[in-house]
Amino acid sequence: MRGEQESRCLAWVKEHLYGPDTRFFCRDWRKAAAMIECATPNLEASKFPDFVFEDGFIEHFQITASKENKKGSCHKQTQAEFHREMDYVQEKLRQELEQIPLPMKNTISVLPYEMDTPEYSYEMFQSSFRKNWEHHIRSLEKYTGAKNIGIFLVEYVGPLFKTMRGGKFAHFYQLQEDVSMLRFLDAYKEQVSYVVFTDGQYCEVIDLQQIPMLIKQAPKDISFEAGRYSQEYLMIVTDIVDVN
Repeated sequence: MRGEQESRCLAWVKEHLYGPDTRFFCRDWRKAAAMIECATPNLEASKFPDFVFEDGFIEHFQITASKENKKGSCHKQTQAEFHREMDYVQEKLRQELEQIPLPMKNTISVLPYEMDTPEYSYEMFQSSFRKNWEHHIRSLEKYTGAKNIGIFLVEYVGPLFKTMRGGKFAHFYQLQEDVSMLRFLDAYKEQVSYVVFTDGQYCEVIDLQQIPMLIKQAPKDISFEAGRYSQEYLMIVTDIVDVN
């Protein structure tokens, strides 16, 4: 079902499609790019898929590396609670300042706040990826529209994952090197043509028919782990008297 987050994610992918932040692992990358570019919102906004193009579709979903429950990911729940708390703090401070008798002191106060982050792990990333992928596969199986070319747009939300080699940081996570997830995706190559994976910094467009080759090429001595996630809110309060 299409909403703001789906449209925003596809717009980001389109904007970076031909830039250095996007890598293609396809037999014909120009064909894949053209299909992504021409995709438009499904007029039936509440139904699968989110976007359509001639002969195919794009379906978007988000994944996480935190625990998930009926309300969604702990990451998004914690983030939403942090934003609500900051709105409350800001409003309370505004009310308190309005009660201070004039003239006010010439002061500038800086009030820092930091979100308490949940636990993240590669295992929870895998679980979220698989669970959400399978959920959307079930929706695809019920879909009766054009689906000769199916594209799943997978958006990871959370701390950037690190690729480690010999206990040291090598580079940020790339799906095309993740043999475990590639083997999982390979089982769906008759139903889904491409997976577009983005973490908001980088983007990969993978032709599922190319997965056996990617598995052969993938490094054997790497592992993946979640990086540190930090979200801060800096409130600056000024009490300045007009001296004129």
